[in-house]
Amino acid sequence: PGQKRNSAALEQPLTSFLTRPTTTMKLALLALAATTAHAACPNSCSGHGTCGADDTCTCYQDWVMGDQDGGDCSDRRCPYQVAWSAGPDKTGNIHTYAECAGVGICDRGSGDCECFEGYTGRGCGLQTCQNDCSGHGECVYAEDVTFGTVYGDYAGVPDANGDIVASGVGVGASKVPQKPNWDSGKVRMCVCEPGYTDIDCSRRMCPKGNDVMDERLDLTTSLKYQTQTVTLIGAGALGDGKVSVSGCGDTTDAAATDACFGDLVGKSFALTFTSKLNQSYTTKPIIVAGITANTDVAGAQVATQDAVQAALHELPNYVVDGCTVTCTYAYKIGVSALYPSVSCDIGFNGGSVAGPQYLLEVEADKCDSGCTPQLSNPVRLKSALRPSTEGNPTCPYPPYECGTAFWGKSGTYGIVGTAGIDDSATTLPVTDGADIGVDATGLDKYIMVGSEVMQLTAIAGTSLTVVRGHDGTTAAAHAGGDIVYLLSGTTKGSQGPHPDVLSHVAEEEAADYNSFECGRRGKCDYSSGECECFEGYMGDRCQTQTALI
Repeated sequence: PGQKRNSAALEQPLTSFLTRPTTTMKLALLALAATTAHAACPNSCSGHGTCGADDTCTCYQDWVMGDQDGGDCSDRRCPYQVAWSAGPDKTGNIHTYAECAGVGICDRGSGDCECFEGYTGRGCGLQTCQNDCSGHGECVYAEDVTFGTVYGDYAGVPDANGDIVASGVGVGASKVPQKPNWDSGKVRMCVCEPGYTDIDCSRRMCPKGNDVMDERLDLTTSLKYQTQTVTLIGAGALGDGKVSVSGCGDTTDAAATDACFGDLVGKSFALTFTSKLNQSYTTKPIIVAGITANTDVAGAQVATQDAVQAALHELPNYVVDGCTVTCTYAYKIGVSALYPSVSCDIGFNGGSVAGPQYLLEVEADKCDSGCTPQLSNPVRLKSALRPSTEGNPTCPYPPYECGTAFWGKSGTYGIVGTAGIDDSATTLPVTDGADIGVDATGLDKYIMVGSEVMQLTAIAGTSLTVVRGHDGTTAAAHAGGDIVYLLSGTTKGSQGPHPDVLSHVAEEEAADYNSFECGRRGKCDYSSGECECFEGYMGDRCQTQTALI
């Protein structure tokens, strides 16, 4: 029977195997059909995107393939920054956004930029500082660097004549306002530690001094030593300098009393001196002498000047080896009052301070126990800038906002003509007799009408040619009768109302001594910061002649 069954199986038609596929073959065919009907996105978008109906990937943020969007989303995009330099766009701008700021290669595996030498930061958006400032400086953004060569220099403000003078008290360094630019927050530079210089702070500084062989052209004129005037102005009850005590500052020759000078006398301040090696030294507290305690004003002035001189002479390392001091108690003329003030003229006549010096800084912030210098009862200094358009009843024109004490104390103003001016006109009419200036072209002056600052480029009779909306102000219509002020200063940035007097430090006398590295009689060893004097000269700055050669 078994043989019969096998024979029957062998006798079945061959076509039966072709017309009845096995279950395994059915599954394989179904899988093939499904694959053919539904093609997948490349690499399933690598798990970093979504697959669209057209079998293309829409990548998630910062995922790409190579340098292009889409593909299989297998690569990372690197950060984009404002390019240091790139191909211009249709407007000619070469500082467009670029991957790695155009100064690096993108690592597609990590999404990090491999910056070229000299660049660093996310997306290579920052410059490195040269040699990392050689370990002797701080790498700072260019727009944060202060005015001058060292911290402590004062930026200038216009005086009554439009001349730029230094001003400021206890504010440390002053920054010159910078307009935002493409390189803001990108460019950096070294600010060197005291005693070091050069672009990478790699060189030691050598002492500077007078050239002992330098000849004076006019021997009949006495030597001139640099003189700086430190002026302290009392705050007054409201910080605006006005003294509430009756009789104080009624006239410039009014008596100076302890009551009138209460914000200054018996109180302390300190001075910070910065040497030519950029080393800063702060004095011990200096007490402003009382008037009654020293018999009279003259006695108080002598006591204060002796205290200032002693404090400077006692600074370490003989950085100020000679100075003269003369102090004066007086009332300073302000915008609308006379302010009690103490001014000290400090002349630098020592060998170590020959020639021009950095401006002194006044320290007047309260500084109690554990603080140096300890100023437990500091002088109270005027802090309020009173606007120069404050009402002045002596002005002949309403609304009484002019006068000789305003806008550079020049009394320069005019009146908008009857027709007025809209917000787009570039010719401003003024009435006859306007004290703006004579007919001229090519001017670079600034005027203010209402709150709008305009650049004045030409004057022709009663017509002023102007450029509207300067200094961040908005062009506006102005009616006839509005006052036209001529602003102090001749360059943009110095315009504005003449500032009321504040406490300040200023150079009153320039030195006719020179100041050269190693006195110009030696070479500086930049590795040690010491002068190698030429034969016949000696001293730390080669300031002494030893023999005639």
